[in-house]
Amino acid sequence: QVAIAIEEVSRCHLRFTFRHRSSQESRDKSERAFGVGFVKLMNADGTTLQDGKHNLIVYKGDNKKMEDARSYLSLPCTKTEVEEKEAPSGKNLHPLANFTPTKDSTKDSFQIATVICSTKLTQNVDLLGLLNWRSSSHNIAHNLRKLMEVEGGEIVKFLPDTLDALFNIMMEMSENETYDFLVFDALVFIISLIGDIKFQHFNAVLETYIYKHFSATLAY
Repeated sequence: QVAIAIEEVSRCHLRFTFRHRSSQESRDKSERAFGVGFVKLMNADGTTLQDGKHNLIVYKGDNKKMEDARSYLSLPCTKTEVEEKEAPSGKNLHPLANFTPTKDSTKDSFQIATVICSTKLTQNVDLLGLLNWRSSSHNIAHNLRKLMEVEGGEIVKFLPDTLDALFNIMMEMSENETYDFLVFDALVFIISLIGDIKFQHFNAVLETYIYKHFSATLAY
């Protein structure tokens, strides 16, 4: 388990180094890493690393540079990322000597499984768009409609923040009736979601929000 402050996540990654093991502990300590793999915790679109399995590329090289994040962070970190970029065979994606960054020149991979535990960082780009609606106000209608396609388990994790976003949109965009109806539909959707037996334990969260946190006087 790795605990990272929310403000640090966007610039953090996990690095895995590989060393040979020996029967002598003293020799183990002197062994230099021969390979490195890494994974970024945040995607380019602002969502966090998806839960599940990830096949990390193991970059080879007995090179002290692999301890310097600047030497590998521009490289693809997973097999999937390499396939998406469709790197030409035999051509390096990075000028770093002793590293082998193409899908044809590295055969080793390292599989990890991740689970992100956070009530502030979402893995869903549509929910993220709604929570950050002020920075993309031209997409408000789209994000409100897409909210009703977001998996229920992701919404309830961010219930207070989602409700804040909905009521703030209603108050700050009061001149546009289109948003009023979309916000109303979204609120009905969320209340219906909480009524589902699968999410009934979030009733307490909704009650607490209503009595202690709701402050949207214009929406009242």
